[in-house]
Amino acid sequence: MKKRIPAQVSRAQQEIADNLNLARRQQRISAEVLAERSNMSKTTLYKMLNHGEGTLENFLRVARCLHLLDEIVEATDPLNTEMGRIYAMSEVPQRVR
Repeated sequence: MKKRIPAQVSRAQQEIADNLNLARRQQRISAEVLAERSNMSKTTLYKMLNHGEGTLENFLRVARCLHLLDEIVEATDPLNTEMGRIYAMSEVPQRVR
């Protein structure tokens, strides 16, 4: 049985897909060319950009082709958040049990 995706996650997926699609159009890259550069089918790319469906890997492949991958990596760096910087001042365990 397929698990339900939380609404907040679903909205975020669609918003990211919309942002990637806008970046594609701003850079004047056709969907066909982007699919080829991302090493995925046009159908897979269409579902991702228009319906927010897809794996994290495919989202990152497209982001790389649109020169956005570094920004995504930077956005997920905990040291770029206020709480992350506060936690950085304390000792971080190697693993949490």
